[in-house]
Amino acid sequence: MIKVMIVDDEPYIRQGLRILIDWEKYGYCICEEAANGQEAVNILEDTDIDLVITDIKMPKMDGLDLIKYTREHISKKIKFIILSGFYEFEYAKLAIKYDVADYVLKPVQRDELIKVLEEYKEIYYHQIENYKKQEISNKIIFDRHLASLVSGIKNSDSINYIKRHLFSIENVRYIGIEYDTSIDKHANKSNEEKSKEQQQLYEAMKTYLGDHWYHVYIPHSNNNEFYLGFIYTRALAEEENLREKEYIKNLHDSLSHILCNKIIIYIGQMVSDIEQISESYKSALIAKNFQLYSRKMNIAFYDEIKNKISNNKFSVDKEVIDQLIKAIEINDTGLIEKNVDNLYEHFKDLVADPEMIKISIDYLVFSLISLAKELYLDFNQDEVSNIISQSGYDQIAVRGSVSHFKKFALEFSDYLNSLRRHTFGGVLVDIEKEIIDNYMDNLSLKYLSEKYYINSAYLGQIFKKQFGITFKDYLNNYRIDKACEMLLRADDKIYEIAEAVGFNNTDYFISKFVQLKGTTPLQYRLQSIKR
Repeated sequence: MIKVMIVDDEPYIRQGLRILIDWEKYGYCICEEAANGQEAVNILEDTDIDLVITDIKMPKMDGLDLIKYTREHISKKIKFIILSGFYEFEYAKLAIKYDVADYVLKPVQRDELIKVLEEYKEIYYHQIENYKKQEISNKIIFDRHLASLVSGIKNSDSINYIKRHLFSIENVRYIGIEYDTSIDKHANKSNEEKSKEQQQLYEAMKTYLGDHWYHVYIPHSNNNEFYLGFIYTRALAEEENLREKEYIKNLHDSLSHILCNKIIIYIGQMVSDIEQISESYKSALIAKNFQLYSRKMNIAFYDEIKNKISNNKFSVDKEVIDQLIKAIEINDTGLIEKNVDNLYEHFKDLVADPEMIKISIDYLVFSLISLAKELYLDFNQDEVSNIISQSGYDQIAVRGSVSHFKKFALEFSDYLNSLRRHTFGGVLVDIEKEIIDNYMDNLSLKYLSEKYYINSAYLGQIFKKQFGITFKDYLNNYRIDKACEMLLRADDKIYEIAEAVGFNNTDYFISKFVQLKGTTPLQYRLQSIKR
């Protein structure tokens, strides 16, 4: 229903309009009345109204001042229909600059009012549809900027764009939210089914966040991970007069209740503002891995894990393990073997305290997985888990031989080294040059993988790690930037420019242009000329 308010200083006119037609039959609901513009303003500031039908001449605040005030101080979306006496009609035309929907002459005739309302209704729903499409397009652009920042790519334009759309950008945490995949009914589902469940989770989060729904997004993943990213800020909890843990528990309980499923939440460290969100993201992944290995918690805080592994009782062992982690990271065989020997000496001292050995083991796992993530954000979680589980290293550490543990440490070090070598290899420099030199040609990952003798799927993964976006998006971005240059310096037609930069389909070119630049190619050219 379209929500209506009637504003007129004559009570009998307000009452007459109410009974003149069956408003609900035509898709309208009269929700409010006011005797003058000032009363109407007070109502509009606290009530959601779509359409105001107002007289012009009223005491305290007339109809034109009401429209002007509403446009400047309340909302540009609220529409107005003016009630005008015959001799006031010229006066009413002054309201054109305030985007008045229509005029109705007094005395109001039933058929005329119905005609005006039917015409407005068609416009109203058309605008609603366009607004939804634009909203989706805007969110896609926002999510792309946010994903880049989360991955560690900082760009001032992107940061400013993100800041404009978030409720708050201070005291921020990255939070991951997903279904508990350890439960068979989720683990055994197809990717298509998991994607639908992810969308349901996303819609539930949007409902929970209300006006702040920009804080949740669906991350792009090449590893069939179906989770949500949530940008938590302290202001969200403060708005509801809740402490942080109360807010997160309420969120968890609400999602679990709505979706009737077990939900897990893993929470990164707090950073001062949105520009450091990538640091919180990395620590959230460590919290996730803690949750995956413990299989006990529905909500995993990185802060609590960090405090646990930094306990004073653990300080000496932590230093020893940190030295081993460093040796594994730099791939120093001799240093790895030396530090494994040193670690085993400490394990001997802790033989009566198996819980402390387990804490040491957990800390080693989290740190090694975190290292792999830093080197290669899109690395295969299952692959790393297999390396760890197949080694049986936790049993080796507690009950096995030092040689077996050394074997595990050396193998994982080689694995990290291979990630480092392939991720930042010179092949990416050559491929970037290929894009610069041949962006107008039919470039594809398949073609480049064959040319440079590298698996196409793996090439796509290391390309995204290096540049923060997929190869296709990078190529399209570059082509659109080149198109912008051509739009400014040449008079070529839009379809000619599309073909010149490598787009075979003009409609697709325009769609990508709007998605990336927020305007059509023609509008971009015209706006540049006006400047």
